Amino acid sequence: MRRALVIAIFGLAASGPAAAAPVAVQTQLSPQDPQFGDVVTATVAVTVPVGVDPSTVRVHAAFEPYEVLSRTRTSTPGGIEVTSRLRCLDVRCVPRNPIKVFRFEPVRISSGGTTVTRPWPPLRVHSRVTKADEAAPVLRIPPPAAAPDSYRVSPDVFGYALLVLAGLLAVGGAALLVAVGLRRIAPARSRVAPLDRVLAELAASSANGDSGRRRRALEDLARELEPLDESLSAESRVLAWGPDEPRPEAVSELTSRVRTEVGR
Repeated sequence: MRRALVIAIFGLAASGPAAAAPVAVQTQLSPQDPQFGDVVTATVAVTVPVGVDPSTVRVHAAFEPYEVLSRTRTSTPGGIEVTSRLRCLDVRCVPRNPIKVFRFEPVRISSGGTTVTRPWPPLRVHSRVTKADEAAPVLRIPPPAAAPDSYRVSPDVFGYALLVLAGLLAVGGAALLVAVGLRRIAPARSRVAPLDRVLAELAASSANGDSGRRRRALEDLARELEPLDESLSAESRVLAWGPDEPRPEAVSELTSRVRTEVGR
């Protein structure tokens, strides 16, 4: 790649005798002949005479329509160097001819109240489209892989078989879930029904005043409560076989507690 170098010698007018000494400026684009999409490095090197502080030098550069990816400034005792990395992927930068020339705005260098400008070399961007591409434009997509001439099993038949198998597996899973649920529900139902029957019998015996029937119902209630609540079971058995007749109010109070604490 050809590289262009523009060297300008100029004086910066500022207070003090050292500021009147000549200053050298170099502007450079690398590469100067890139292809579309390539990164271009723009460098401004400013050399100041002895006695001039390099930190007082300001460099102002614009590169529209290119985008500045990064910019670094390096100071040395003899001057500064500002490096900018540029790239443009915008449609404005696409060469419609083999080469598109860009001319950036001149760079401005300021120091001690004085500003001077220096031009950039022209940037010649080359198109990535060759004459052969223009003569025979094609969409570069690899051809699809050739399908085999025959299959051991028809793809349609195999697909339907997989669907049927998936349906059978789904039905089997649902049936298994239902069976597990019924197993968990069945013990609860087997406990609930006898306890409800005993409570109904106890209520009937209290209503007709049959003491013997009431004691048997309390004993049945005690047996049903043994696996559920030992305290209530013992209380029901005490009422059933105590020396005194089971009082209806005591039976009613026990029944209410059973329904509340056992949840029946």
